[in-house]
Amino acid sequence: MKLAVLGAGHGGFATAADLALAGHHVRLWSRSPDALGPLVERATITLEAEGRHGTARLERATTDLAEAVEGAEILIAPLPATSHEDLARRLAPYLNDRQLVLLTPGTLGSYAMARTIARADGTLPLAFAETGTLPYLARKTAPTVVKAPVRAANLPVGVFPASRSAGVLPRLAELFAAVRPCVDALDVALTNAGPVIHPPLVLLNAGPIDAGRYDVHAAGTTPSVRRLIDAVDAERVATRRGWGYAPPHYELATYYDETRAAEGLYGAKAKTKLVASGLWSEILTFEHRYVTEDAALGLSLFESAARAAGVVTPATTGLLLVFGALLGRELSGGGRALERLGLGDFSRREIREFFRDGWASPVWRKVIQ
Repeated sequence: MKLAVLGAGHGGFATAADLALAGHHVRLWSRSPDALGPLVERATITLEAEGRHGTARLERATTDLAEAVEGAEILIAPLPATSHEDLARRLAPYLNDRQLVLLTPGTLGSYAMARTIARADGTLPLAFAETGTLPYLARKTAPTVVKAPVRAANLPVGVFPASRSAGVLPRLAELFAAVRPCVDALDVALTNAGPVIHPPLVLLNAGPIDAGRYDVHAAGTTPSVRRLIDAVDAERVATRRGWGYAPPHYELATYYDETRAAEGLYGAKAKTKLVASGLWSEILTFEHRYVTEDAALGLSLFESAARAAGVVTPATTGLLLVFGALLGRELSGGGRALERLGLGDFSRREIREFFRDGWASPVWRKVIQ
């Protein structure tokens, strides 16, 4: 399959290398020449991942977006959700209506990107899709080396418009065997583990983080942190039920409880493998995606969706208030909140129907104005 991987961060490197080693034709794009480094001259990445090791040869690595996406069947964007609208504006002149765009993960970015492209008078692809988590927990360790000690065991995927799921999901399953179908884009967005685990880890470890390099997943996962994670996750699951989404809910308890690991996103001994790798001992700031993506975008979506479903969210709202104070701006109602995305005046039924029908829905004209 001909693929374009858009973004040359940790996830982009892991995705490009893994899929190239699986036999696909992969081009890697980044807007930053520094992120590509020596790949521009010699497009090879060494991957050390759960289930696959080797040196992958890409078709090319480029800063030319048109070159990267020309002829690609599927465009995969392993980028922070904070970059989705910018990527959509860049892609708008180059997309065609036969392509698929996959966000890993999405945080409702499938809809946000479609809306941005429509507003830019670009051609919408066949469909957008997004995952509920990262396919790989990965870190680059050298300019052309990436390590991914954990691979998602269950990879929730939703399609926008959901009416096109039957034709899209089997094609994505050819790339990622762990694909697990979700009803629609909101269903999958409410499986996202990042906003559940990362904001509590950062906030309750702010002191050690301020002191320098620190591994929040190892030393930072204390009983108090777990209680806050569990509280946020309980609110997320209650929200999913309020919207009528059925299990599996991929509770974060499955990440910590080995007896339930098979039900979770990452499978057996995921936390043990992640901590043992030592790759997450790093410098964190409040500009890290754990905050700018998972708190500012992810938690704002969770809170908004919960409010629409009549679910009370003291843990989620409390985190938004505190991070808002630390960042110096209000987070509730912003980011990926439904009202910020133009969906605040619609009922849950209308929103579910809209995510099914997408740009064929009568709601579409209203939300792109």
